[in-house]
Amino acid sequence: MRPLKIPRDELLQRCANTFKRLGYHGTTMDALSSACGLTKASFYHHYPNKESLLRDVLDWTHERLKQSLFSIAFDEDLAPHERLTSMGRKAKKLFQDDSIGCLMGVVAVDATYGKVELMEPIRRFLDDWTAAFAKLYSAGYSQEEAQRLARQLVADFEGAILLARIYGDPSYIDAVTERGLRQLELVGTRV
Repeated sequence: MRPLKIPRDELLQRCANTFKRLGYHGTTMDALSSACGLTKASFYHHYPNKESLLRDVLDWTHERLKQSLFSIAFDEDLAPHERLTSMGRKAKKLFQDDSIGCLMGVVAVDATYGKVELMEPIRRFLDDWTAAFAKLYSAGYSQEEAQRLARQLVADFEGAILLARIYGDPSYIDAVTERGLRQLELVGTRV
């Protein structure tokens, strides 16, 4: 296989931006190769179709978020409320940035209309995000309740990301973080 003219991370970043901007169905191999500054033939040499590329983009995005966002929940040097505050700030920055934005949400909507095989990497992403939040709630809630609260917080963040982008107002993301922090404060009153 010929080496890429751009680093793999940059290629995946540019492709993530393209998928996010155009959606799965609106993204063509022409648009992807153009975004990466490669000829279509060269691009096809590395990726035979956009499905295989999108799987790599989703995995790459997921891994970046596990390292940069979800890992904060497991930092035992910080109190749970400090972790959630840090995660909220980081999420706000990441999801407003064009490099990641709401890629999983965009692809999930498209995947429900004929590309159900793309749902598995999105589920893994959402499950890892839920596990990170459940870790924060685990000190004061049963495992089942921590999981329920965490799943709801992920749903709230996904909705807030969408509203923040539609209305150009990041306060939606801040409000979700604040609600999560109030739930964590309840832990102290329950113990």
